[in-house]
Amino acid sequence: MRHSLYHIILLSLTAVLFTACQPAPDEPAQSDAPPIYVSPNDDREYGVLELENGLQVIVVSDPEADKAAAAMNVHVGSLQNPDEQLGLAHYLEHMLFLGTEQYPDPDEYGDFMSRHGGQHNAYTADDHTNYMFEINNDRLDEALDRFADFFKAPKFYPEYSEKEINAVDSEWSMRRASDGFILFALNNKKMNPEHPIARFRIGNSESLGDKEGSVLHEEMLAFYEKYYSANLMTASVVGNYSVEQLKEKARAAFADIPNHNAEVAEIEVPAVTGSERKIQLFYKPQMEMRLLLLDFTIENNLHEFRKKPNEYIAYLINSEMPGTPAAYFREQEWVDSINASAQENAYGNAGRFRIQLELTGQGMEHREAMVGVLFEYIEKIREEGVRTSYYEEIKQVLDNRFQFLERSGAFDYATSLAASMQHYPLAHVIDAAYRFDEFNEEAIHRVLDQLTVDNLRVWFVSPEEEVDQELHYFDGEYRIEPLQDSVIANWLEQGREVDVSLPSVNTLLPEDLAIRPIAGAESPQKAVQKEGVTAWYQRSERFHEPRAEVTLNFNQAHHERDLRQRLAASVLVEAFRLSQQALAKEASIAGVDFNLSVGNGLTLGMSGFNDKQPELAQRVLADFASYEPSASRVEQVKDRLRRSIENQNRQFPVQQLGPRFGHLFSVPSAEDSERLQTLRELDVADLIQVRDALLADNYLRALVVGNYSAEDVEELVAAVQQIVATDASARYQRSPVLTPRAGQKLQWQRNLELDDSAILDAFIVEDTSVQSRAKTNLMAELMHNRFFNQLRTEKQLGYAVGVTALGAREHGAMAFYIQSPVASTAELLEHFDDFRADYLAYLEEMDDEAFVEAREGLLVSLREQPQNLREEAARIRADWQRENYSFDTRLRLQQAIERLSKADMVQFYQSEIQQQQNVMRVLIQLQGTRFSDADWAELEDAQVIEDIGNFQRQWLQQE
Repeated sequence: MRHSLYHIILLSLTAVLFTACQPAPDEPAQSDAPPIYVSPNDDREYGVLELENGLQVIVVSDPEADKAAAAMNVHVGSLQNPDEQLGLAHYLEHMLFLGTEQYPDPDEYGDFMSRHGGQHNAYTADDHTNYMFEINNDRLDEALDRFADFFKAPKFYPEYSEKEINAVDSEWSMRRASDGFILFALNNKKMNPEHPIARFRIGNSESLGDKEGSVLHEEMLAFYEKYYSANLMTASVVGNYSVEQLKEKARAAFADIPNHNAEVAEIEVPAVTGSERKIQLFYKPQMEMRLLLLDFTIENNLHEFRKKPNEYIAYLINSEMPGTPAAYFREQEWVDSINASAQENAYGNAGRFRIQLELTGQGMEHREAMVGVLFEYIEKIREEGVRTSYYEEIKQVLDNRFQFLERSGAFDYATSLAASMQHYPLAHVIDAAYRFDEFNEEAIHRVLDQLTVDNLRVWFVSPEEEVDQELHYFDGEYRIEPLQDSVIANWLEQGREVDVSLPSVNTLLPEDLAIRPIAGAESPQKAVQKEGVTAWYQRSERFHEPRAEVTLNFNQAHHERDLRQRLAASVLVEAFRLSQQALAKEASIAGVDFNLSVGNGLTLGMSGFNDKQPELAQRVLADFASYEPSASRVEQVKDRLRRSIENQNRQFPVQQLGPRFGHLFSVPSAEDSERLQTLRELDVADLIQVRDALLADNYLRALVVGNYSAEDVEELVAAVQQIVATDASARYQRSPVLTPRAGQKLQWQRNLELDDSAILDAFIVEDTSVQSRAKTNLMAELMHNRFFNQLRTEKQLGYAVGVTALGAREHGAMAFYIQSPVASTAELLEHFDDFRADYLAYLEEMDDEAFVEAREGLLVSLREQPQNLREEAARIRADWQRENYSFDTRLRLQQAIERLSKADMVQFYQSEIQQQQNVMRVLIQLQGTRFSDADWAELEDAQVIEDIGNFQRQWLQQE
């Protein structure tokens, strides 16, 4: 299960650009009381009801919804854990899924969801716990009945207690060496020790269990009885029924959830006291990274969402226009990224405002000066930057975005609505993040007055930090020192040596938001066809908005270049990307994103409001054509890519499996050691040479989906051709992949520096027909839930467990995967084999109704309409890239699945999974340090790959 309490920590490592928006309508779009403000671009109908038990519900009627969804949010979370059972709220969330009075079988809920195209999940946050599901529309009543019973009569079987403690422990173990989770835990641990935020919250086998004076099962029941009360709950239901029908369904499901008139005690102690402020925290990360973080504890000002004081300040700090600190730091080559953001309720009764900088090696030498520069800039904002012109610019950004607010799928939408109801007035659960109703100087200055040196916690994160303490429950080492006045004075003095200025006007804000006429074609059409150039476009009939998804591929056989040239291209494009961050941030704020990448030649992608896209494309490509990185910039990027390669080995083991599999089959590849050696040898001359090669002799392929006419596409193509040369004799070339061979078995294996082990056991069908892909997709759908239940729930082998269909070009493929803290790779493969040995009998005994339900569930997912323009464009792009100009791959896959019978799947399982007649089998295994003395898993007669480059060359020679 997903647990967003711990997702929050990703903000410690990932820059989050402020992109919230302002609602355009002055009046609510619906007549229900209380009303709900919705985007003019949203044609769904909304309704609200408050049941007699105090539970508030939002329903969303969407006639085009292919699936229904619901969520239940309980306004209690990890902050309410009892001291004797840390992690109890999370543990309770796990236990709740294991059977109810009406549905006592612990596997019934998951099996029901699996049979009917559903998915379900939950997460435990600090102040709430959220449960959600998605299901085929025609099964919504049955799903709600099962779902609602969790909150009325859960069984809480004592015999599953130990297993779910192990499940929580596995989840903790998977994260204990992750820098993001460690930083999150360390920050909270160093808050006021009297505040509940300072406690361990995810839980593990040490913190959960029977203790003197505290019996876990009794504590859990008491927690449930105390807090799982209708008056603390908010719910949402989304489906293709009318508003009144959805209200009746919600009433039938939720009206008899007990109301205990529960109360969650207010947190009265401060999040920080004097001893937790004005400190320096030094952390030595597991991955190689260098961060500087200015961290301020602020008042919880969530109630001021209409005034946006935090976002206003973050907007100015994030700007990279000339004269701003971010621009200066980049010019000095001190930073790779800068991000300011706020979480208003990070600590319940207090919030957090952070300025995070990802540093270069050179930047490490100037990090104290950067602190001074940022405080100088904050002072300038305080004195000169609180002005209506910035308010109006931000307001325009917000207006534009809310005017054409993008949809999300029913599952995510239901989840977010139920959570928002706990934090915002009901009328504003949709638009709260987008409103900027007034320019309020007082609110902005209140926040600025808290961004002071006396309220500072400054973090220094790098492998070079001196540490003297270990963090309990996590694999982190750190040191803490008070921030002396003399130290701060020195930093501020360095900051005053740099002149900083406030940002200028954003020049990329869209001016023309007109919608082009519908073209009338149901599939993409050619706008340009001539020697060296092909351009396709599709005017979306589903999304009438002034946005477009643009792909410009300057195709050439880049894969035929040697490793040095390919790596030089990667370094060049990354160096250029860093040089364009000011433009990228300005464009992103204005509602359009761009990305220049290199694969088989250059590819420029643009997404968002289409008005300034042609201008942006010309500007980016012209800058690239003349770009010459400095020697220091090249070294900076080489170091960045080196860290990326080396840090991959420190990711969660389960996160490494997919990329390792793809690396094996994508031609050409090389071992990390060869890539690192070649990377070290690169210089500026290599980059200039490859830049010139990338700009010449291209075959231009363009795809535009969205608010363009054929004439617009022609003009765009003509403009970029003036910058990047095309060749009339060039032809489109796709990146090669290894062709699977039936009967071949491959093994790739590596030791890890992390505790856990992980394996991926893949079966790739030699046949490239759509029928083969249909069978692997349906087989993965049929097997996943049972595999999960047996290996995760029953055997407790790990937290991340599953069966999935794989992308293997035109070949059907599926894989079994797991990350485990308790078993070696050899033991894990034995469990896989045992499961597969028993599964045939289960499949043969499956009744026809259950099979049809599972097949229909997969089909509903495939038939689901795209939720936004990006999703629509991604589907079209997939066929465009494989040169299927009928654009019907998804339809043909649906049709093939519709024709599959249980007998077909039994035969497929026997021949392809059991006997492995027409498949290649690939085993990727990563052995954790806990199992360093254990044997590797072995496939009989398998080829063990020692060097990927040599393996691929030999493989291709045999074709």
